[in-house]
Formats: sequence, structure tokens, C-alpha cells
Amino acid sequence: MQREMTKGNPLKIIMLFAIPMFVGSVFQQVYNMVDSIVVGRNVGAGALAAVGACAPAYNLILALISGLTTGASVVIAQYFGSGDQEQVKKAYITSLVLVFQVGTAMTMIGLVLSKPLLRILGTPEDVMGDAAMYLMIMCAGILATSLYNGMAAFLRAIGNSLIPLVALIIASILNVGLDLLFVIVFKMGVMGVGIATIISQLISGLYCLWYINHKMSEYQILKGEFHAVKYMEKEMIRIGVPAAISTSIVSLSTMLLQAAVNAYGTTVIAAYTAGSRTEQIFMCLSFAIGSAVGTFCGQNIGANKIERAVKGLHAGYIINIIYTFSMGSVMFLGAKWILRLFTSNPEVISIGVGIVHVTAIFSPVLGFVFIFQNFLRNASDIRPTIWMSLSEVTARGALGFAFSALFGYAGIWWATPVGWIGSMLIGYGRYRSGKWRDKCSLVKNK
Repeated sequence: MQREMTKGNPLKIIMLFAIPMFVGSVFQQVYNMVDSIVVGRNVGAGALAAVGACAPAYNLILALISGLTTGASVVIAQYFGSGDQEQVKKAYITSLVLVFQVGTAMTMIGLVLSKPLLRILGTPEDVMGDAAMYLMIMCAGILATSLYNGMAAFLRAIGNSLIPLVALIIASILNVGLDLLFVIVFKMGVMGVGIATIISQLISGLYCLWYINHKMSEYQILKGEFHAVKYMEKEMIRIGVPAAISTSIVSLSTMLLQAAVNAYGTTVIAAYTAGSRTEQIFMCLSFAIGSAVGTFCGQNIGANKIERAVKGLHAGYIINIIYTFSMGSVMFLGAKWILRLFTSNPEVISIGVGIVHVTAIFSPVLGFVFIFQNFLRNASDIRPTIWMSLSEVTARGALGFAFSALFGYAGIWWATPVGWIGSMLIGYGRYRSGKWRDKCSLVKNK
């Protein structure tokens, strides 16, 4: 199923497109949440801390792949909006070649740098062994993750957010079963959790690939077609590398916060891990809304309907306020019960509640950050998105340590929303200036 977004009610289109993306993102986070719940309850707080300590480093390693799939989705969405089916297929194949090339390189880099990255983060020695093992397993499976990311980016760019959701539901159910099997039955600990996650991600990617090849014959890759088109590759890199830099910058800020947290020991690390997993739910919501607005914008710019793209941005405002306020209220009131899924340790829960409360209060701001980033990126106005990310990393990095020194570990949580606010204001200012209109350009065959 493909959805053309150049016609119809923008609010309705974006809402219908965002819902499967949100649900899919939630299921994707189930990977991490189930990993944390299983190791936290069946192995211990040390194992939970080990898994959590890896997240910032792994996200940094994945940043380049994530950025390139973002660049690919912008190019594909614009071609799809223009109605050029042949160019859409060429862009799809080019994106796969690019993602697999970079994925292979990042696998090698990740395997070599796993322990050094964890040491830079100040990971405590009592969890270093498990943390290094988990991170190396995850890095070994980067190509599996790349496969799904590439497939999902293509499908969403052409307006299909349902199939990536189905793939993630299948993978999440499989991940739960494998986690329980490897950790509880086979007693494999952190290693079992990592292997289960990689297998599940591989299955989700293969399902998307099967669907495209068998249900969307116009995009089936024939013999001799698997090669990159140079001008498309160049355009994807032009958009994708800055997106990767932005993602890397945000990952770096998360690593800085993790380093600040690590100084307080295993209990606070475990609380931060559980609280961060809960925070990811808000990230899912904001990601879905922002990505939906971005796809809408990309297709309409491809169709040369700039004012309709603006209407999509305004529709995103409304959806963001409604969605984030509703979910934020639920998460704020239910923080304690949610955290009990991860651990029964009362001290960990008490600390984690503070993290969830801060995130819930400022969740609408995060939504606006994603909306402006995706809108500007799909309008080919790339540089401001980097400034948005730099603002966030500066605030989170500097204020994380400053607030920690002034208020203890509880001060660390407040650095994040300050970073969000700064990033949002930059994005809004760029939109209001109208300068992004000068950057809008339909990708053309050169």
C-alpha cells in the first residue's frame, strides 16, 4: 500500500500516517525494554546497568546509518511526490547499496571501538565485562539493523507506514520469546539478550524485503540492477551526512549525560537506564509525528506544492499538542508502576520516578523539535538542523555536569529539557524567517 500525500486533508493524512509509525516505534522500543526487564529481574541490577551503559555508545555508532536512511527517504519522497516511478526505484536501490556499504564499515569500527568507548564513558569496572560483551554483539548485528532501517525508510517515504509496523510486531514477539529462552532457560545472561535482539531485527528486515519483492513488483530488484546511481547517491549523502552529524551530536550529548550518571554508581545507572527506557516512549511519539510531517513535506515539495507542505507543518503542531499532552499525563501519573516493570528495587524506582516526571512535563517541546527538524530537512534546508542539534548537545553536556555539581544526580535530568527548548527555538526561528523557502528544490535527474 502506497499513500500519495499531495491530495486530501493534511491533518487527517498525517494523523493516519503517524499512528502506525508511533505504534511501530513503541514495538521497536519493546526490544530495549524487554531486554532491560528480563536482565533486571532475572540477572540483577548490575546486568541492567551493563545494558544501559551501552545505549549511548551504540546509538553513536548507528548514527551514520540513521542519517543516510534519512537522506534516502527525503530523496525517495520527493521523487514519489513528483510521480516519477522509475526514479523512485533507482533511488530505492541506491539507498540499499549505500546503507549496506556504510553498515559494513560501521560493524568493523564498532567491534574495534566497543571497549574504548565504554571506558571513555567511565563505565564502572563491575559492569564493564557484561557491557563490552553486549555492545560487541550489538555491533556484530549492525547489518541486520541496517536492513530493516533501509527497508522501513523506503516504505515510509512512499507513504506506507503499515508494513514496517507489522514487521516490528513480529520481531517484538520473537524478541520476547528469545529473551526468555536465552536468559531464563539457557542462563546466557546479557549475551542472550543481545543475540535475541539481533535475530529479531534481522527477521523484521527480511520481512520488509520479502514484502517489497513479492507485493510491490514495480520495485523488485532484478539481476544487474543492484548498483548505486551516482547523482542520487550524492544527493542522499548531501542530506544524510548532516542528518548523521545531528544524530551523532545528540548521541554525544547522551553519552556525556551517561558519563555524569556513571559517577554515581550502579544504583543511579540502573535508575537512569529504566527512566531512559521510559523516555524512549516519548521519543517514539515525537519521532512518529515529526517523520509523518517530514514525509508529507517531502512528497509535496516533490510535487511543487510548497504551501501545502506548510499546512502539513501546522497540522503537526495540533497533533503534537494533543498526543504528547495525553501521553505525558499518563506517564507522569503512572511513573512508579511503569518503573516496577524493570526492577523491584525501591531506591532505583524512587530515582527513576524523577526522570520520568521531568520528561513527561516537557514532552511537547520534544515533539516540536522533531517536527521542525523533519520539516526543514525535507525542505533541503539542512544547516539549521545541525545548529538545532549543537544547541541540544551544548545544553545537555554542559548543564548536565553543572547541575550535577550543584544539585546532585537529580540535577542531571533537567539538562535534557533545557536542550530541547533551545533546539526548538532555533527550528521555529528558521521556519518563521522564511529562508527555508530558498532551499526548497525538487530533486531532478542530472
